[in-house]
Amino acid sequence: MAEICQEEDTTDKSDSSLNVSYALYLYNSEILGRAVFEVNGNEVEIKHSTGEETLGFDLFTSPLMPEQEHKLRLFLVRRLRKGAIYAGTGNFSGMDFSLSDHGVAPSPAVCYYILLPCQQSMVQQVMICLLATTETNLEVFRPELTQFCTLLASHVPSDKEKPLPISVSARLMTWQSICLQYISRVLQALGPNIASLLQLAQRNGHVVGGAGVDQTLVDDVERFLEACTVAECLPATQSPTGEVAMLHKSEQLHVLDDVESNAYCGEWTRLLLDLGHCAEPWRLRRVLEAFKLKTIKDMNMLKRLLKQAEMDHYSLYRWLLNVVCLCVSAITRVL
Repeated sequence: MAEICQEEDTTDKSDSSLNVSYALYLYNSEILGRAVFEVNGNEVEIKHSTGEETLGFDLFTSPLMPEQEHKLRLFLVRRLRKGAIYAGTGNFSGMDFSLSDHGVAPSPAVCYYILLPCQQSMVQQVMICLLATTETNLEVFRPELTQFCTLLASHVPSDKEKPLPISVSARLMTWQSICLQYISRVLQALGPNIASLLQLAQRNGHVVGGAGVDQTLVDDVERFLEACTVAECLPATQSPTGEVAMLHKSEQLHVLDDVESNAYCGEWTRLLLDLGHCAEPWRLRRVLEAFKLKTIKDMNMLKRLLKQAEMDHYSLYRWLLNVVCLCVSAITRVL
C-alpha cells in the first residue's frame, strides 16, 4: 500500500445509494464487556441502557445512512457479546436493510465482517464491514476480502481522534473494484494470453511489470494467480519453486515472457473468454476455482496411481496408460 498521508477523512460524504458500502469501527473489548447479563432459562438476555448499548464500539467512517449504520452496529455488538465473532476470521451475514431503494423489492444487503488487530494497540481492535447486494455472491470472494481487510487494518490508527489515512479511505471506497473486478480487468488486458497465466499459476509463479505496464494491472494479475494456484494444496517438499515472469504490452494485449501454455490451460482459457470480461465477477471467480479443483484432482489421481505402481507392476501399467490417455486427450484438443 502507498505511504500513508495523514489528512482528514472525507469518505463519509460519498453517495450511499450505490449497491456497495462499508463501515469501519474501533472496538474496545474491555469497555464493551462491562454489560450486565441476566440468565433467563437457557437464553442469555443482555441488559443495558440505551446510551450504553454500543459503548466501546465506535464508528470510524461509513457512507451508510444513519439508520442503516445503527442497525449494523447493533447487529455486530450482539454478535460480539455472544462470543460469535473470532478475531481474524471473516463472516457473512444478511442484513435487514437494503443498500438501494430502487425496484419494487430491493435486494437485502449482505455484509462481510472481520475483527482484526489495530495498529500498535493491545486493547483496541478494528472491525471492517464490506456490504453489497445478494446478487454479488460475496461468499465466493472470501480469500480476497480477508486479504484486503488484513492489509487495511494494519494502517488504521488506534485512536479515533486521529484522522484516517487517505490511502485507507481510498481503498475502502474502491473495495469492490479491488476485490471483485480484478478478473475482468485481467481478461480484458491479456485475452487469449490468459492461458500462460494459468500455466504460471500451476508453477506457483509470480509476475513483475515491464516498462510501461501499470502497477494496478500487475496487482490484479497477482490476485489472479493467488486465486488459482495449487501450491498451497501440495506438501512443502512437492510444491514447485515459484518462477517470476515479465509482463509487458504487445500491440493491444499484454503477454508473459517465456511462459508456454499447454492444451489444458488453453481449454480453461476458452471457458473464461466465452464468459467475457463483462460477465458477473462471481461467475469468473467460480471458473478459476473449478480450474484449481480440477488440477488438484488430476494431480492427486496421478500420485495415487504412482504410489500403487511402486508395489505392483500392473498398477504401473495402469498409471502409464492414464498418463498416455491424458497426453492424447491434450493433443486432440489442440488438433
